[in-house]
Amino acid sequence: MSRRGANIYKRKDGRWEGRILTEGVGGGSSKYSSVYGKNYNDVKVKLDLIKGTRKPEGEPFKGSMAEVMELWIKEQEPSWKRTTCGSYRQAAYKYIIPKIGDIRADKVDEKVLEAFAESIRREAEEPVCDRYVRNICSIAIRALKYVKKKYHYAIIIPENQVTQVKRGQAPLPGKQELAALERYLAGHVGDDPYGTCLGILTAFYTGMRIGEVCALTWGNVSLEEGVISIRKNLQRVKSQQPGKETGEEKSNTEILVQTPKTGTSSRLVPIPPVLFPLLRQYRGEETAYIIRGRRKAWVEPRTLQYRFAKILDACGIKRFNFHLLRHAFATRCIDSGFDVKSLSEILGHSSVQVTLNLYVHSSMQHKKELMGRFEGGLYQDERIASVEL
Repeated sequence: MSRRGANIYKRKDGRWEGRILTEGVGGGSSKYSSVYGKNYNDVKVKLDLIKGTRKPEGEPFKGSMAEVMELWIKEQEPSWKRTTCGSYRQAAYKYIIPKIGDIRADKVDEKVLEAFAESIRREAEEPVCDRYVRNICSIAIRALKYVKKKYHYAIIIPENQVTQVKRGQAPLPGKQELAALERYLAGHVGDDPYGTCLGILTAFYTGMRIGEVCALTWGNVSLEEGVISIRKNLQRVKSQQPGKETGEEKSNTEILVQTPKTGTSSRLVPIPPVLFPLLRQYRGEETAYIIRGRRKAWVEPRTLQYRFAKILDACGIKRFNFHLLRHAFATRCIDSGFDVKSLSEILGHSSVQVTLNLYVHSSMQHKKELMGRFEGGLYQDERIASVEL
């Protein structure tokens, strides 16, 4: 760790850590405690607050963490999407309130969060990943920030103690596998009564998300203008209605058709020439879904993923997640010379950086082609020049 200032260090993970000597409980031996922050000044403020040389700004807050969570959910719920609300409610009523709900909110520090995270891992019926635990802690921190900012309470916001771990990129299917899948889908569009092959081909050629494909109707396809209008997303979500006193949740689920998760996800995607003839040939009624269920007008993502797995089996391809079609589409676009800005808009990302970080997998063949452009090094050029002289 590099050091800056007395007892304040910058860690290898990018966070700043400050250490302070505290008295032991019941007259025991003193020991060092740590606080964390995003920068040097953030840590220094926290250390000063502990030392008593600085007072927290705002009115003191004596409410519990449970009160913070319930206040946050009550006031913010109208502005959340149903899927977002469901995930926040689950974190609050399944983990945060039962485990640390009785603790005063202004006493929730890094140690409390660290113990809280460990209890989630320890008591889980199945192993949980660090990303899942970190997200739950982040929700608790977000609620604290909301109450502090809106009501100007004297609350020290703790740092999330669960380290952010970058997910490894799932290996993409190879060109031969994708070509075999493409041939199968194109060859079975005509004998598919539910539109599954046509819908998967649409995702294959446009990079649409699985929920967006499930919500796609023929009214969203304009052959005259040559664009697909992506305005809806179909998902199965939990219907979580916590009880007034116990906070218990119902476990039933429902299908929800809503606007995409971000404003940029609502977009117009040009229809590629290879897809245009198929859409024109099999065009249905304006209100009909492109992919249909056996009993319902639409098909949910879980069912489409199941159908997709069966198609991969029929092609002799090792099963992979539907979402990798989106990754593969982005990679093909980059290899074909797409500029990243246009690709980002086609995919519906909030920024170009998201496209680069999450979806663009440069192939080894492309890397070899780029490296092949180096015809000679600087040393070779100098040697050649000296020989000519």
